[in-house]
Amino acid sequence: MTLDNKISNLISLLGGTGQVAHHLNIKSSAISNWKKLNKIPKNKYNSLIELSNHLNIDINSFLNTNNLNTMNLNKNINVLLIICGGIAAYKSLEIIRLIKKTEIDLDIVMTKSAQQFITPLLVTSLNGKKCYVELFSVEDESKMNHIHLARKPDVILISPATANIMAKLACGIADDLASTLLLATDSKIILAPSMNPIMWNNIATQANYQTLVNRGVHFVDPEKGDMACGESGTGRLAEPKLIFNTLLSHLKKKNVLNNNLDGISVIVTAGPTIEDIDPVRFVSNKSSGKQGFSIASELADRGALVTLITGPVSIPLPKVNKIIHVKSAQEMFDKTFSELPTTIIICAAAVADWKLIPELNNSIIIDNNNKIKKLKNNNSILTFKTIENPDILASVAQTKERPKLVIGFSAETENIINNAKQKLISKKIDLIIANDVSENKVFGSDYNKVFLIDKDSCEEWDSQNKKNIAFKLADKINNLLS
Repeated sequence: MTLDNKISNLISLLGGTGQVAHHLNIKSSAISNWKKLNKIPKNKYNSLIELSNHLNIDINSFLNTNNLNTMNLNKNINVLLIICGGIAAYKSLEIIRLIKKTEIDLDIVMTKSAQQFITPLLVTSLNGKKCYVELFSVEDESKMNHIHLARKPDVILISPATANIMAKLACGIADDLASTLLLATDSKIILAPSMNPIMWNNIATQANYQTLVNRGVHFVDPEKGDMACGESGTGRLAEPKLIFNTLLSHLKKKNVLNNNLDGISVIVTAGPTIEDIDPVRFVSNKSSGKQGFSIASELADRGALVTLITGPVSIPLPKVNKIIHVKSAQEMFDKTFSELPTTIIICAAAVADWKLIPELNNSIIIDNNNKIKKLKNNNSILTFKTIENPDILASVAQTKERPKLVIGFSAETENIINNAKQKLISKKIDLIIANDVSENKVFGSDYNKVFLIDKDSCEEWDSQNKKNIAFKLADKINNLLS
């Protein structure tokens, strides 16, 4: 396996060529060869992991954490990839490349339409094994391959998924190899749709989408952007890396990969809070809730028992065990403590720091149960007194029912890392995720760039989809629970 030219640094971190050779009971020349070839033999990988654990050294930063070789496999893993027709079919080649970096056993089926964009020969060359294209094939059907392909995989991934395959799956149509095996399988199915924006928003497509969601089919929803057809809107295939990460998450939930999150209780707070000034005015912030929702969804996908406590948002709710809606900071504080104890808490909500209490300088009492009118008396000046809201994160971290792992967020406009580290220390929490909101590009966006900070280190995660951030954070938590 290739580890991006980091083998030499990894060996140095573990004590150098001689020390690693001594601990693994092999010749120093073998270690030198690893460094030269930038490869670690598969039969030595687990020994290297054991050595790093013995030395209490975290080597994750030297490894591709999306590579299944960095995870304990509980059994042989099989995935079936179905490639449907559409210009995005070429992106399936990147998904194949990512999967081939792992130990997943990959089978691939192509529809007739997909072959208009990429060839079975190309797919066969990349995967190193036969690409299936025909339902009625003497060679294949003598082995009942449409049944074998349907029953063999742990997960079936359809990428790109067209409106046509969605309609077939929703209606139970089986008129080619892909649709027939989908009807004959009991494996988990993941669809990554890609189509024209008007086609995606068509009432028929959305009805099929909802039908499949209700049946337990998982979607990696299409993204907004410019399309190959020249139009713009929602319909672009999600990033191959995001689709790949979603696949890994479901494999972890099925416990075919090492998963320390299965059955663990988690509280996630998300979204903004609102502090009323009067019945029509309030103070809030620009948080959309997308990052917190992505984290809650990712942890639930891995089998965690997730309670999501959310302020007012306008995005679809994730599938988690329990959702609690709140409005104010005090309500979020009360509901959070009512859900303790829990193993993990992740405070991703953008909680309002203060309430604003209206006052007049002439001692006239303001009834904020009614709308505050414009002042007619020129001698009267309306001012606002601030009352600090409770600090949910710090309070949870210092309660007797403190969770095993307390994680917070830090939205900063300057001195991002230093300010976040100070919060980490003062609030006595385990991890903090910091980001720069000085230009407000994070709020409402699907993308985020963050720094993951603990008492000993700071990791910079480049700008990426918030769902990818959630995936990496879940991996980090999974490792911490080992």
